[in-house]
Formats: sequence, C-alpha cells, structure tokens
Amino acid sequence: MSVDHYWRRLPGLAVDACSPEELGELVPRHRDVGYDRLAAAGLALGVRSTALLMELALTENGFHPDPAARLPVYGGPRRPERGAPPVLRPDQVAVASLFLRDSALGELVRQQAAVLARTVATLGHATPWSETWAARVVGDLRDLRDFFAGAAAAGDAVIMGDTT
Repeated sequence: MSVDHYWRRLPGLAVDACSPEELGELVPRHRDVGYDRLAAAGLALGVRSTALLMELALTENGFHPDPAARLPVYGGPRRPERGAPPVLRPDQVAVASLFLRDSALGELVRQQAAVLARTVATLGHATPWSETWAARVVGDLRDLRDFFAGAAAAGDAVIMGDTT
C-alpha cells in the first residue's frame, strides 16, 4: 500500500454496530496487506498526495456551493468523535455519489489550476503543478466517482481518512 488518504466501504448497518475504536481499527495502516485485497475487490480506494487537491477542485470554485461538494473527500465539515474516522452513512454516500456523477471533474480541475498550483507549491512538493499533476487529480477524482457509485448502489457506508 502506498497511499496517504483512503476510503473504505462497509455494509450500511455495520457502522452503527461499531464503536469509535472499532472504526479506527478499520483504518488501513502503512504496509497493510489487507488494504490491497480490499482495493482489488473495489471495497477500498487510496490516493497519494492528491486528497487536498481533490477537495479544493470540488469545493473552491463557486460553481458548486452545494454542501455535497464537501462529502466525497473528507466527509464534510463536521469532525467525528476523537479517535474515529469520518463516516458517511448510506444516504450521505448516495448524495456524494450523485454530486460526483453530475460534476465535470476535468473542468473543475482546469478551473482551479491556479489554486491547485499554489497549494502544490505551499506543500513543498518537488515538482510544480503541471499537466501531469492535473491528470493525476482528474484520474483520482474519476476513481473516487466510480468508488462512490459502487458504494451507493450497494447501500454501503464509507469511512475515510489518512493512513497512519
């Protein structure tokens, strides 16, 4: 596993039966071989170095003031209980899925190129913003769209967060 931000599908009702500590145990860890199996089955998705850029592309544009724009990457503005990863319940997963489906993801990244370039520079990445960066962010957003579509169709919940 070489990701620093992840999403993981869980059966919709499973999250209600989990304590914050149990949800925390579902968070992929560095070099977690279980993550690779989950990802291969379409039950987990991870990105490396693009989560913040994805969030900015979806939310910092004025074209999508909809609160649904904040759901897909970080789970919205609300912070979960300490120790628990953010959780989207099945109804929130459906809302996030519709938002991603209806968004022109490539266009959002192009419109936010200046913001994304500043962010890449501020974070100190070795390579500046470029078409390569843009293609990665768009590809990761499309993967996230497909991941949420599968989760919504199955009635799944989604946990998300940074790997430790």
